[in-house]
Amino acid sequence: METRPTFPGPSSGQLGTAAEILVACQLMIASGGRLSSYVPLVDADGIDVMIHDKVTHRAIGLQIKSWTFQGAARPQTVQFDIRTSTWRDDPALYLLAVAIDGENARLESAWLLPSGDVHTVARQGRQKMSLAPNHRATSKDRYSAFRMHHMAEVAEALIAAFEA
Repeated sequence: METRPTFPGPSSGQLGTAAEILVACQLMIASGGRLSSYVPLVDADGIDVMIHDKVTHRAIGLQIKSWTFQGAARPQTVQFDIRTSTWRDDPALYLLAVAIDGENARLESAWLLPSGDVHTVARQGRQKMSLAPNHRATSKDRYSAFRMHHMAEVAEALIAAFEA
């Protein structure tokens, strides 16, 4: 019998890329096909996914930060770090932080923030800003105004931004 090598689990890079692709695909489906997702060849500008609205013909860049739960344990808060060198205040840029159930690739929580609001809730460091939201639906932390629990809510919020 052939033995297969064992692995310690996906790397943080693998989990991050999987979350970006998952979000991009789920946004297209949740919007009923109104939104299209495009991945830049290089994300050096802090944009992981471009979202195009087929109705308004506008585009929004998303920087996606993810936390993937790899088991049943759920910490009270999750942390997302944003490098200040790649972040900018731009009406066409949003931060989408997502907490994903890694066992079934399901969104547990999402926080959608216009770029101009990120610095108002993030802890400022020299080289990065940090967000540490509570992912539970009952939490009343400073991130709760941006929290959503279904990709349809994220799609609706992006469509509202396109239409504004």
